[in-house]
Amino acid sequence: MLAAERQRQILEKVRRHGTVRTTDLAKGFSVTEETIRRDLDLLGRRGHLRRTHGGAMNATAPLGELSQKERESRQLDEKLAIAREAVRLILPGETILLDASTTSLEFAGQLPEGLPLRVVTYSLAVVERLASRDEDIELVQLGGIYEQRGRRFSGMITENALRSLRIDRFIFSGGGLHPTLGVSEPNPEQARLKRMMLEHSTWRCALLDHTKFGLKTDYFFAAPNEVEAIVTDRESRAYAKSHLRDQPYDLRFAR
Repeated sequence: MLAAERQRQILEKVRRHGTVRTTDLAKGFSVTEETIRRDLDLLGRRGHLRRTHGGAMNATAPLGELSQKERESRQLDEKLAIAREAVRLILPGETILLDASTTSLEFAGQLPEGLPLRVVTYSLAVVERLASRDEDIELVQLGGIYEQRGRRFSGMITENALRSLRIDRFIFSGGGLHPTLGVSEPNPEQARLKRMMLEHSTWRCALLDHTKFGLKTDYFFAAPNEVEAIVTDRESRAYAKSHLRDQPYDLRFAR
């Protein structure tokens, strides 16, 4: 296949799926990863796509925060695998705080039947996912000002409600994970709220798929030494091996 034809097909994949991985493209086109990197670099310089660590994304995708609906369908298989691994860390009787991320939403859906828990959240989607679990889960919705785009509540009412509760474990996600700066968010209000939740919780765990590794969004809220665990998918292994050695948190890979 000529390079120009391969690059055209790469662009089609980027536009169809939103993101692509170098390793997947190399296997699909039966070429080396270095060849794909050169293709992606060329397409990036021409403005056809945006380079990311380990791949590329659609150049027209917004750098800011996506809506809840837009986020739910992205990396769904990875989010499900991460959620299944993360629920193994939860103990009966604990109070779990979930953020409004779509990975935490999948985490909520994977909580095993019969496990007694109190689940606290400011996400309407999480409340809807757990609403029928009244026999084993005590569900606490933090109120506040409702934001339709993120399907979540925020503001002073949310913060005051949180202060009245004991939180054993805070389960959250973010827009990116930097090796030394930590976890970040594209939304300043969400970063501020998550910072408060981080400080109010006894134990903190970030759920981050491989597309978040190496990315920096605008507002950092969790330094590496403030997170007890990070759960990710298998595609993150190469990045973790080269960039996340000797980190203070427990790094777990989904099975």
